[in-house]
Amino acid sequence: MFSVLIIAVGKLKNTNFRDVCDEYEKRVSPFAKLEITEVDAEASFSDADKERVQKKEEERIVKILEKNKGNIFLLSEDGKQYNSLELAELVTRTSEKNIFIIGGSFGFSPEFKNKYKAYSLSLLTFPHELARVVLVEQLYRAVTINQKENKYHK
Repeated sequence: MFSVLIIAVGKLKNTNFRDVCDEYEKRVSPFAKLEITEVDAEASFSDADKERVQKKEEERIVKILEKNKGNIFLLSEDGKQYNSLELAELVTRTSEKNIFIIGGSFGFSPEFKNKYKAYSLSLLTFPHELARVVLVEQLYRAVTINQKENKYHK
């Protein structure tokens, strides 16, 4: 059984996204320990707030990382892309916890990006709520790839 922590800036406010996320979390639970921790998004009023917002959100993330050790991946549009088979191999080949971090509306500062590996869900940019749904679905897909009798991944 592998372990995954998702640290997400902001809450899932859209009930449809929440329902889909809950469903995939339930499907993953027999095969993996999946924990989702939300950190508060910092209020911002303009692009001039970008650096301040990134700094505050990153401080909140670091507090959680101090209590959790493992393989850390920032979700970032300029990160490395994996196909579903590669992601399945990545998350299940280690006994360490895999930690995925979903940033807020301004993403991550260059300094923060330089500290951790970056992973991209797509060349497209997604709102953080949708990125969380896609990530949880891909984690479920990773589980099914490694459960040969499961026909979810075709």
